[in-house]
Amino acid sequence: MVNKTLSTKNKILEILRNSNEPVSGQEIALATGTSRVNIWKSIQSLENSGYEIESTHSGYKLIKDLSDSIFPWEFGKQENSFFHFETVDSTMNEAKKIAETSDSDSKIKIITADFQTEGKGHTGHKWDTTKGSLACTFITRPKISVSYCHRIVMAAQIALAESLSSISDKDFFVRWPNDIWTEKGKVAGILDDVSSTGSITNWINIGIGVNLCEKPDISKTDIAGKEITRKKILSVFTDRFESECKSAEKKDEELCAKWNSLNFDKYRNVVPKGSSINYEFDSINSLGFAVLKNHDGDFITLIPGIDRIKK
Repeated sequence: MVNKTLSTKNKILEILRNSNEPVSGQEIALATGTSRVNIWKSIQSLENSGYEIESTHSGYKLIKDLSDSIFPWEFGKQENSFFHFETVDSTMNEAKKIAETSDSDSKIKIITADFQTEGKGHTGHKWDTTKGSLACTFITRPKISVSYCHRIVMAAQIALAESLSSISDKDFFVRWPNDIWTEKGKVAGILDDVSSTGSITNWINIGIGVNLCEKPDISKTDIAGKEITRKKILSVFTDRFESECKSAEKKDEELCAKWNSLNFDKYRNVVPKGSSINYEFDSINSLGFAVLKNHDGDFITLIPGIDRIKK
């Protein structure tokens, strides 16, 4: 039975990846439910994208695969949610254009790029996208107040830290307000861009940059010898992020508790920027405000996007 929810390119790759022998165009056409002409066109497109497919009298054979392809068809049923670019100035810029011109349905959309010329970091800093690292932006449309929008950043931090941990069997942590760390240093940053009408958000775009190749780095190989690829991270993260976003919209304490359980700075001494006083990082509250405690036991709160701590 043909799975009509998957694209022809996705189905062709699955067939060729699972065969050690050439597969005829007729066999592929029958398996995918399309014509041999469409099969030929799709294979030509795959070859133009970098896959090496040999055409023989016996059929087609995948000679060289792309182990870390992030083309939309690599993501199965989620394919229609992806927009991929070889090079862009910033996936955040592309996401803003798409968010403002596309239908305002609740389905998350993902913008990916192999290279950014003007990658964005927090507070106007530049984010350098090294070759092979992950640069992407997720368009979300939660119906929440602007005052709660940092909960979507929290959801992204939790989903990314848990995704990286599940892939690598190593520990990853969240760090206020928008980073992912290991004990060795920062491995990922998250940037949000918000549009609202009155006090209700229209969309919240979540930009994600993961360093996979250079310092601060994440080891590309875990103890089991499995590569940590962009494709694997996106596949695992997308499902987790959708789930955490639903939690973020509930405005309860579950998301906050999960973030605090992954907090890199729990009980550590931190210094707010512009201050010389040491505080102990206690927790974050349901709005994502950092709660710090001084040596007298008094608490202060820091607001994401306004206040910072020295790192």
